[in-house]
Amino acid sequence: APASTGVPHHILGTQSAVLLCGSDFKPECVDVHSCARCRSLAQRHCCASPECAAAAAAEALPANGSGGVAVRWLHIPKCGSTLGISLLQYACTPALPAWHIVYMAMAEKQIDVRMAHAIEARRARDGFRCAGRLVMPFAGHAPVTPAELLLSPSGMLSHAAAKSARGGGLAAMFRTPSQRLISAFLDNYHAWGITRHASRTAMKHAAPTVDLWARFPGVAGCQVKMLNGLDCGALPPSRGAQALLARAIRLLRSDAFVFVGLVERWRESVCLLHASLGRGTAPVEGEMQSLGHSRNSDARRGGGGCRLKDKDGVCYGSAGRGYNASVLRGFRDELDEPLYAAAEEEFERRLRLHRVAGGPAGVAADVAAGV
Repeated sequence: APASTGVPHHILGTQSAVLLCGSDFKPECVDVHSCARCRSLAQRHCCASPECAAAAAAEALPANGSGGVAVRWLHIPKCGSTLGISLLQYACTPALPAWHIVYMAMAEKQIDVRMAHAIEARRARDGFRCAGRLVMPFAGHAPVTPAELLLSPSGMLSHAAAKSARGGGLAAMFRTPSQRLISAFLDNYHAWGITRHASRTAMKHAAPTVDLWARFPGVAGCQVKMLNGLDCGALPPSRGAQALLARAIRLLRSDAFVFVGLVERWRESVCLLHASLGRGTAPVEGEMQSLGHSRNSDARRGGGGCRLKDKDGVCYGSAGRGYNASVLRGFRDELDEPLYAAAEEEFERRLRLHRVAGGPAGVAADVAAGV
């Protein structure tokens, strides 16, 4: 049997037993018995819907791991990396055990990168994993592709769908634009793709506060841009902003999306994902936690009072309560605000369609606190 290291590890404890057999994104290289929290968070979570309750009561997934639709994660920055747990739990179990999926989310480095290594997809730009249920790319924040904009989901995925999955499409969480912008600013000015047209050093010098950064060229409109095939931080066209918004809303409301969730209503969203993808899976407790490692996560967890302030002493927000949008000094994201309103409507429609009930009041804020 492989030997144990006994080296410090922030998840498994100060004298952990990580097995010396390779990288720990392989389940056989981690001693599950040394990670009690991994096992605890891998327990089934029973949603309020009959479908989810039935799935949680099931003893195991089908032995062949069959069924379900093919899903491509449209990972909008600061909209919850923890969704990676849900997507692997849906698509890749039992090949990847639930406790190890949770472990990867809790471990160091980026959640999506570590998980991509586990499914041998770190650099994959196309193709499929997990019996055709997971569409590449997985890691990073790739916007909608031209194929996804122009073709129906069945057309986009037809060459893999015939093998093991039925249909398929995009899955995304959306977030209140003001909250997403503040979170991105606190996470080291996180705007995927912005360095293609702006120096990060110059940007930080020109926009030292969140209200200035929100107005910096390329920062706003991230969610609309990604639904138009542009990077989150790309410069939008000088004309035609309303056309971009209209196209994004049309795509959001189409069957190109197999899942639409809201960060502010995280638990309902996770339950909806499992209820709507057709494989009979149920979420685990880890999907209901904020397990990300953004720069602003630790500062907002577990403390009272105001832990983050702007240069004038205005509070950004306290853990679990959301950010104080007044720090934006009146800025409104004219593209993303209407898109988010449409996402709220679409989310409600899908909740009714799949008969997913709401969770306890306030739980979404706890999950969103670290993103």
